[in-house]
Amino acid sequence: MKISVGRATLLCSIFFLVACQSEYTKLVENELASGAKNDSIFYDFKFGQSKSEFYNSCWEYNKKKIFTHGPSNNYVQTILKPKDSSNVKDKIRMLFYAKFNAKDEIIAMDVKFSHVAWAPWNKELHADKLLPKVKDTLMKWYPGNEFIKVKDVYVKVDGNRQIRVKEEDTKDVSVIIEDMDYRYKELTK
Repeated sequence: MKISVGRATLLCSIFFLVACQSEYTKLVENELASGAKNDSIFYDFKFGQSKSEFYNSCWEYNKKKIFTHGPSNNYVQTILKPKDSSNVKDKIRMLFYAKFNAKDEIIAMDVKFSHVAWAPWNKELHADKLLPKVKDTLMKWYPGNEFIKVKDVYVKVDGNRQIRVKEEDTKDVSVIIEDMDYRYKELTK
């Protein structure tokens, strides 16, 4: 029985995806079973924090000129600047907004990163070039397990905190930081 190159490639791809998902499932199960609690997100935001605490904290950072409103007022914005560069091409826009449960507690943070000087013609500032920088930054902010690739998403799980990173489009790198304890409680109800 002969297997065509296309079918062999398809079979290898399916095997790879199943193996990655198994690696991911195993990682999540092991990390949740460890009992480690990683509730800090960034700045002073934490899982379980109330909606009013989130807004008050944003307002305090706004008064210090660290945060401002993002485009269309849908996100909070801050600009990340490398310490060793004042070049606008090195500045990164970070947009974020908390996701809340029915009790108005933070269960996740939706984050988007893009180069401040991004333009369709600036190929060196596209999301595919930014993604490795974002992953490196997240590893510095959240040491521990490395990212693993599951399909088109990079995932990092440390205790109850999961971080998912992917290219959203040519401009944005999308990051979701979520509380897996909450997520799995909801799935098992």
